[in-house]
Amino acid sequence: MRSQIKLLLVSIFLLLFLNTAQAANIVASLDRSEIFLDESFRVSFEADGAVDDDPNFSPLSKDFDILNQSQSTNMSFVNGQYSRKAIWSVELMAKSAGAQTIPSIAFGKDQSPALRIQIKDPATAKKPSGSNDQDVFIQVEIDQDKAWVQSQVIVNVRLFSRISMNNLRSSEAITSDPDAIIKPLGNPTSYEAFRNGVRYAVYETRYAIFPQHSGTLEFKPMIFEGLVSRSRSQSLFDQLMNTGERKRVRSNSVRIEVQAKPDNIKQSDWLPASNISLTEDWSEDVTALKNGEPVTRTITINADGMMAENLPDLNMADIKELKQYPDKAVIENRATDKGISSSKQIKVALIPTRSGGFKLPAISIPWWNTETSQQEVARLPEKLIRARGEAANTTPIAPEPTTTPVATEKDEAVDLASPTVQIEQAGYWPWLSLALGAGWLITLIALFRKKTVAADAVIKTRPDHSSLRALEKAVHQHTSNNDAGQTKDALLNWARARWPEHAINSLVDIGKNASAQLTTEINALNAALYGSNTSQWQGHTLSDAFKTFLEQKAVSQKNENKPLEPLYKA
Repeated sequence: MRSQIKLLLVSIFLLLFLNTAQAANIVASLDRSEIFLDESFRVSFEADGAVDDDPNFSPLSKDFDILNQSQSTNMSFVNGQYSRKAIWSVELMAKSAGAQTIPSIAFGKDQSPALRIQIKDPATAKKPSGSNDQDVFIQVEIDQDKAWVQSQVIVNVRLFSRISMNNLRSSEAITSDPDAIIKPLGNPTSYEAFRNGVRYAVYETRYAIFPQHSGTLEFKPMIFEGLVSRSRSQSLFDQLMNTGERKRVRSNSVRIEVQAKPDNIKQSDWLPASNISLTEDWSEDVTALKNGEPVTRTITINADGMMAENLPDLNMADIKELKQYPDKAVIENRATDKGISSSKQIKVALIPTRSGGFKLPAISIPWWNTETSQQEVARLPEKLIRARGEAANTTPIAPEPTTTPVATEKDEAVDLASPTVQIEQAGYWPWLSLALGAGWLITLIALFRKKTVAADAVIKTRPDHSSLRALEKAVHQHTSNNDAGQTKDALLNWARARWPEHAINSLVDIGKNASAQLTTEINALNAALYGSNTSQWQGHTLSDAFKTFLEQKAVSQKNENKPLEPLYKA
């Protein structure tokens, strides 16, 4: 019995070995006989035995797009006969209509047969009776017949479909101008529309195109692709599993003539748009500004039909005794129903250094109106601003003490040594007056000692003369390098050492102890630091104001320390 079982197993093994040793027979077949351009189809390769190696499908990519591929294996053992089939399925889409060849595919040493197929053009296909429209088609529209170079051209691409399409996707928009700027106008939209009494689902995509060269501009054909159910009533399972026939729809190309810039327009003035305007806004009332305090002027350039990146920069004219610190411009592009609307916002900090009026010159931007084909000018009229008062954060100079003391009412009340005071009667009043005088004298002595101790403490916390000189030198060094950030740090270090009795936490705190001239320059430094671009700040005026302040303080301190001359000279 055992010998019979062994014999049977050996026979089965030999049978399997013989089947696998033979060369595999490979058959190629199509999923349907009628194939149209831009429709997917499947080619199956079925091997009745083990193939020599994995297939190489790369030769198919010459004339076809390979969309998907899969593999499955079927094995069976019936009536003592073992069979094994391997199936490879490849989803293809032809690149052009006409007679095509599916080449032989190599499975190692094994080869599949080649197939000849005919790819039909949908335009020449015979429509079913009663049908006047295509199931799926694309409509491309351009908003104008002619355009100007660098101006906006709006292209509408609409896909009309009366069959259900899942996983819909489209190719990128391409033009014949390789330098053209192409911007999608928002997300694609979907809606329903009727054509010749037939309801279609419409998928619309809009583009704004800015050609950079004159001549003929061609909008290349766009391709839409999706999965279509083979039955009109697509099941929920088909929708979830994304099954169905892959269909591709191709649009026609459209062309438009792009006109060159007129010869009489300068290149710097060539700004083609449907509208450009200028507006301004102020952070304070321009008729009541304060001398030495910054005010912010916001200028906005608004444009329709132009990218914000192409809007010009503004040159601010120099105005004597009015410091200007422009910030980095902020640009924005917005998609609207008319295409691209853009803006460029420029903030400028202005600091008047004297009282009185300042005339800001008008600002003009020449531009080309694409709707009227004429040059126009966007303009901000000249502006008159007025500053008044002293600079902010200034410390008044203390008046010089007078040589003749002025007695106050308090002094007269407590001056017990005054000859006008008379004691009219004796008793305890003299002793009481004496006690009050002694207490007053003791209080004065205590206050004097306390003030002296506090002054000594402040003097001990201050650095010596050489340390202050080093900090002052650092301020001059960083101002000469026009380094706003380092100048701020150097000023704070110097001020904290110069006035240890005060809390110096910011440049404003320095201005509380500085002169009017130095405070004005410190405010200008502060305005530059608040902006995003400090490279335009120049430190020579701050350096001069700082030097003048130190010289004035040195003279004042020398006069304070000078001893009084004797009342009578020998």
